[in-house]
Amino acid sequence: MLSAVMTKLALPAELVADGTVAVSELVTNSLLHAGGTDTELWIWLRSAASPTLIVTVFDTGSGSLPHPVRHDVLSESGRGLAIVAALATDAGIHRSRSRLRPTPVSGKATWFALPLPDDRPLPTRSQSPLRTARLLLLELCTRGLFAHHVGDVGGNSVVAVDDLRIEISRTRLTWRTADGTTITHQLPDLQDSIEVMVSHLETREAGGVSASPREQTTAPDAP
Repeated sequence: MLSAVMTKLALPAELVADGTVAVSELVTNSLLHAGGTDTELWIWLRSAASPTLIVTVFDTGSGSLPHPVRHDVLSESGRGLAIVAALATDAGIHRSRSRLRPTPVSGKATWFALPLPDDRPLPTRSQSPLRTARLLLLELCTRGLFAHHVGDVGGNSVVAVDDLRIEISRTRLTWRTADGTTITHQLPDLQDSIEVMVSHLETREAGGVSASPREQTTAPDAP
């Protein structure tokens, strides 16, 4: 499936091969350690900070999140995440929620990023804040999170979900976490924004320290 998508995007054959190997490692881990019965594959484009293709394997595995570890080079197991990290420009793992099941469930999302050619145009998005708010509400509610439209302030729409209050303009989304950190995403990276929100809420529910799915544009409040 990933190979077909990347080929349709006219990406270089070497990059397609790297993506195929990396996603195979993640799916294998899901089959071996999480049963593989509820595995989902998510693919989207990211514009910031550089054009990349994001590939995510979600499963309903519970427990602590795994980390890449060093093994003997001849070992037949335990090297999957290290292989993914070697092939990708960035990779990570975070708590998340299913996107494709009729009844949303918690689990983990393991992802990696592949670079897109510098000359490849990426979509830009500018639309009414209310339309973006509706898209955000739909996605969050589909994933079993209670979100609601607070209202409109100064031409921007405001959506709330648990302890997050998201302000939406025509070009970006901005919200503040409980520790006072402000996070800003450009509108074309709406799916990235949603993953960060879901990860924050799932991590808090699990009683852990929030780990961002990727590097964010953040600005801690001044004392």
